[in-house]
Amino acid sequence: MGHVKLANYSLAYKRIKNAAFEGGGGGSSTVLFLVAADVDAICAFRIWTTLLKSDSISYVVVPVTGMEDVKTGVKNMSQSIRSVVMLNCGGIFNLEDYIDLSEEVTIYILDSHRPVNLRNAFWNNEIIVFHETDLDKELVAEKEAILFTEENEYISADDDDDDEDEDDERSGREDSEDSDDDDSNSRRQRRRTGLDTEVSVGNMKKKWKESKSILVDYMSRGLIYGASVANQCYAMALQLDRTTLDILWLAIVGMTSQYLCEQISHRDYSRAVRGLRDESERLTPKGPDATSSATRGNGVDAIVLGELVTPEDGTIRSSDEFRFMMVRHWSLYDSMYHSNYVASRLGIWRDPGRKRLMALLAKMGFSLEECQQGFAHMSIDLKKILKDRIQLVAPEYGLHEILYESFTRASGYQGPMSASDVAYAVSSLMELTPDAAVALGYRQEWIADQKRDSGSNTTDDSNSNDSGQSSSWWHANFYNACDSLDASGGIECGSHLRRGLEIGMKIQKAVVRQAIAVIEKQLITSLSRHRFAILENGPDLPVFWNPLALDKLAQFLVYAIREYGSAKANYRQMPLIVMVFKEDTRTYIATGVIGSPVLGEVKPNTFGNIFEKLAYNDKLAIRPLGFSRTVVEVDESDHLQVAKMAGKYMR
Repeated sequence: MGHVKLANYSLAYKRIKNAAFEGGGGGSSTVLFLVAADVDAICAFRIWTTLLKSDSISYVVVPVTGMEDVKTGVKNMSQSIRSVVMLNCGGIFNLEDYIDLSEEVTIYILDSHRPVNLRNAFWNNEIIVFHETDLDKELVAEKEAILFTEENEYISADDDDDDEDEDDERSGREDSEDSDDDDSNSRRQRRRTGLDTEVSVGNMKKKWKESKSILVDYMSRGLIYGASVANQCYAMALQLDRTTLDILWLAIVGMTSQYLCEQISHRDYSRAVRGLRDESERLTPKGPDATSSATRGNGVDAIVLGELVTPEDGTIRSSDEFRFMMVRHWSLYDSMYHSNYVASRLGIWRDPGRKRLMALLAKMGFSLEECQQGFAHMSIDLKKILKDRIQLVAPEYGLHEILYESFTRASGYQGPMSASDVAYAVSSLMELTPDAAVALGYRQEWIADQKRDSGSNTTDDSNSNDSGQSSSWWHANFYNACDSLDASGGIECGSHLRRGLEIGMKIQKAVVRQAIAVIEKQLITSLSRHRFAILENGPDLPVFWNPLALDKLAQFLVYAIREYGSAKANYRQMPLIVMVFKEDTRTYIATGVIGSPVLGEVKPNTFGNIFEKLAYNDKLAIRPLGFSRTVVEVDESDHLQVAKMAGKYMR
């Protein structure tokens, strides 16, 4: 099967369902989920499990943070597994390097990382790649190239002396096989390439080199992100006619997390929002006098009217959201001060920037005292005029894109919860490590309590997670994040979300503190093709040992450089590397961010290829972390070389 386009996702699901009921050894089988540590993947996982539960199909989940976890998870799976579903992991890697493929087990990849690994998509029948477009039409040349090179790889032997050892191994394997394998090999060659044996070897070598060049160019494009996997899973549920408001909300949160992390452009986000808005209108219950659930309110606390629309309905409606962080749960001042957009535009790391923020609030007619108290306790009259006032005043301060389209959902009588609120909360639950908790001021007793509370819930979503790994802090974080998205919306779900919001505020404060320190201490070094910042001291460093938090810091710095550097005559938009020293392992956690000269645009991130070349060509000790290859761990002895030499591989 190789790959499946969006219109046929339901067929792939039915194949998984059939495999589960056929079972292994005469009994029912289980689906294994390998889920990455990001909000989009967790939302997709919750959609899948909702569908599987409705079909009475059992499943096991293994949270994974890198390809070594993938290798271990598949290696330790039980004999009852017939389908492995990988969510936001493994899509850009050749799975043959990590997994022993078997005809008895089919691996399904749903990953928004691009570019797609061509061997997974076109060569291995045991792997099925989900993709929102038709790869046969989108990658015509690449498909032909991968098929040709895989069938005719031996052609390069005469040109590359470095491949002699591989040729010897290949010939040894061929000698051990039946003599008619050579004839079979020739037939395969003619079938794949359309060339017969009379074609000159020179032409074959030429085609092989051309194909190899196409593949190298394809894989060198840099990391980009496709459609949200949660959004793709919603499309699958729609094809199966099993959509609900709960599943729609998961799709919205997953897609929103992509946008907040600068993984998709504003244009792609707006296109997805339009489709989800139509779905929210279709699924929202309406009474005779109900207003449209998609009617936008004032961006904070508008009420949807109608006899059948109540807080218990879990109503989803479209809204214009501010580019502030968790404004409903913070004070207005803190929400604006700690948001990437406002902080970078106003330059809050300097006194004039902070004064500009206070002047902005004053010009809106809001007192500083009112703005510094919790948003829930602000005057209702001020909340009602907030959107109009800020739209009127913000452009004077360069805040032209202060609003963006999003969604809110009724959350009992505690007020609506925005999709961005949930995305921030879920992400924060996964970011908090014990070291980070101590750095953020949590007591050791609090940390121990969270471990116990988390451990009691680790089997709720896994059904039969017997690996014993759920006691780890990372696994506890994963299950807390899953529980916070519980469709039942019970007390436990609410407590996890509130905890996530609280942690998110603390982490964002650390991000802004660290970013201000970097700017004030002038820790950013500019070279000819890129910039880098190396962080070695400070109480907040443990927070950024987690790749998710480190990416937030890097994105904030990119915002700041873009907004204030662009005013200089000699300013150039350049990639940025941020490194943080990890004392216990004597290594550096590094991430590379390309950045874009314009808000809402996304450029391919080539740091994955750059780090790989530094490791291979320059023999530097670099180990990838996660599934994007843009976050790595670097040995202490090599970190300066990595920071300085990255530019030579930039185009």
